[in-house]
Amino acid sequence: MAKKEYIGLTYEENRLRMARLRTTKNGLELVEVDTVDLPHPITTVSDSGLGDLDFSEDYEEIFEMDDPTSSETVTGFEDLDETEESSREETDTSDLEESFDMTKTEDEADIERENEQLLADYLTQYGKRKVRIGTHIPFGRTTFQVLKNVDPGSMKKNERLEFFREKLQTTPDEEINPDQYSWVQLDDKTCLLAHYADDNSFLNLIELSETYLNKKVLIQERLPDEAIWAGLARVNYTLGTDDITGLIAIGTHSSRIIFMKGEQIVNVIPIITDGEESNDVLNTIFSKILFEIDKGDLPKITRLLLVRSAKLSEKAKRYFDQQFEDVDVDYLTLDSKHLNYTDEILDSPVYLQPYLTSIGAAWAASKIHEKEYSDLSLLPEYIREKQRVLKLEWHGIAILILIALTPLYLNYLYQAKSSQLTDLQQEIQILDNQIEELRPTATMTEDLMSEISILNAENERLLELAQYNQQWSETFRILNEGIADIPNVWLENLSTADNNSLNFNGYSMNRSQIPEFASIFTDANIQQVSQTEMRGATVYSFGMRVNNIRQDIEPFLQEMPEQSFDTEQGSEVEINFSSNELSEDMPAEEIAAPVSESQSSAMSSSSQSPEIEQTEVSEIAESEPMGSGIEPNGDDNEQTDNNPASFKEPPIINSRSQSSFGLMGPENQMLEGAYTIVLHSITDEQRAGREVEILEEEGYKATLWDVVLEDNKRWWRIGVGQFQTVSAALEAVQELPRAYRERNFIIRIREGR
Repeated sequence: MAKKEYIGLTYEENRLRMARLRTTKNGLELVEVDTVDLPHPITTVSDSGLGDLDFSEDYEEIFEMDDPTSSETVTGFEDLDETEESSREETDTSDLEESFDMTKTEDEADIERENEQLLADYLTQYGKRKVRIGTHIPFGRTTFQVLKNVDPGSMKKNERLEFFREKLQTTPDEEINPDQYSWVQLDDKTCLLAHYADDNSFLNLIELSETYLNKKVLIQERLPDEAIWAGLARVNYTLGTDDITGLIAIGTHSSRIIFMKGEQIVNVIPIITDGEESNDVLNTIFSKILFEIDKGDLPKITRLLLVRSAKLSEKAKRYFDQQFEDVDVDYLTLDSKHLNYTDEILDSPVYLQPYLTSIGAAWAASKIHEKEYSDLSLLPEYIREKQRVLKLEWHGIAILILIALTPLYLNYLYQAKSSQLTDLQQEIQILDNQIEELRPTATMTEDLMSEISILNAENERLLELAQYNQQWSETFRILNEGIADIPNVWLENLSTADNNSLNFNGYSMNRSQIPEFASIFTDANIQQVSQTEMRGATVYSFGMRVNNIRQDIEPFLQEMPEQSFDTEQGSEVEINFSSNELSEDMPAEEIAAPVSESQSSAMSSSSQSPEIEQTEVSEIAESEPMGSGIEPNGDDNEQTDNNPASFKEPPIINSRSQSSFGLMGPENQMLEGAYTIVLHSITDEQRAGREVEILEEEGYKATLWDVVLEDNKRWWRIGVGQFQTVSAALEAVQELPRAYRERNFIIRIREGR
């Protein structure tokens, strides 16, 4: 935000005093003060001869002064008459248009033009596009009246205008313009009225100087000197309610004394005709103050402040310090909390004495602390009207219409948003209901997904185990069938360099049998043959390498299937790992390929794994028949059969109590090895606990145990019932609700597997 500057202009005869203030974050900043001498005086109206308040007492008789003019009785209305008579003798008029009076002589026009040009040249250096000015009415030009037992604020406008006109008219034909007076209510029944009927020569001079500028000149405020000084005291001092503050102004030809009680002006002493040029001015001021004290209108004075003096400021301070020992006498100083200084010299109260009025005028124009300054403003209405940015013309009417339509528009927005909110709340309620309806399905889906992940892990393990099973089975089948027809040959060592090559080391009783052994394979190379003695007989030791073994077994190999289970679509491919279809009724021990006793040592390493696998499959098939579902979990390898009666059921330990078995009732103990109906198998322990609590509340004998599969995942199995046999478990399945009957499997309780 750009900083604004305000110019305070005050005048006395042909001398202008200027103060420039700039707005800051913390308030105002005093940039500079200056004095400008105009070629000609601004006005010829004298400072003297103006009365103010109604004081009929004779000061000079009390203090025995020799001034012959002091014996005259002074009243507020007699002074007002003198003011009006002197104003009618002025050659200037108060209207801006009369400044261009064609009857003026050439010398008068030249004088005005010179003053305007000089002021315009001076104002050129300030402001970019606008020059904001605050000005004054010199002290003594404004008449002040204290009206008692009256409250103009409670009157109607026309009634108030008539009341002030009666108070200010000196002749019946005199016109009183509302721009010529201002008032402020001091208390409930006391009013202070300020009246200025002089010309507006200084305002006209400022406005005419604008014609020589490329800037807009804005006159923001015009106050009497007395109001400016009172405003400075209010802003920069803490004035108690009962404090009496005297403001002393010493001009060149006249002086003024103002008394304030708290923050209100209560007494404006008539103008003192002595100024700085008089040697008795200090004595005269002192006598006036004593007179006010002796009258009894003022209690004890709290402080005296010098508000205006150029030559006598220091002398006046010393003088009043001596005369009033119990009174705080000082210069009116500006508080740095409200006004900063760009130059240290501006912080000197003595240096700023002649410029205090200019500073106060600029301060009032800034509208900062507006309440303390604007009570007695005498800025003409035509200037205010001309400087208003927004007038109530077509655009003002348009703004009023928009303001009137604003509540309707806001109500429309409120209704629309309220309706939208209601619709969203209904949608949320519907979605919540749908979620509650689908929650069982989601739970079942999670169970299915967990089972699918277990199946996929088992399928991957089976594929890994069966990757080379068929290749080595066919290799050893060829080896067994070929070596059976060659007697007296045995193998000592068999090794493989890669998946497609074999190395043999062995012995033969006959040298010619070694090539016959090599002819079993399509590509076999005899690497070395040596004769040696063994147990008193001559034998031949040989080494042989078989290359590209797959070309011999390729016709007998089937392509290894790959896992193709899509968890999203639910498709699966049946996997067959054997080259020949085996009968379901074939005993497990007949599945392994026959191996002769003479080669058992050479084939021990390769034939061990199939026997272990088939034995495990047989054991699982015998021990863990299933119900209506399948769940292969790690080492369990459970299978499904629709006729579980064909399996042999292991006996149950007789020490178990019959009360521990059954579908319903509390679970006394978890019987490891007993059969149970598994309803859920999940990885979330907390959710598993909640499911068990639900089943127990329904009256089931709920069972919970965990298993760790080969993928190092821990699964929590939730079952109902404990049964001695599979048949008992199958019968109990029919007693379950339909939701539980459609998805379950029967398994032995084996904790930790």
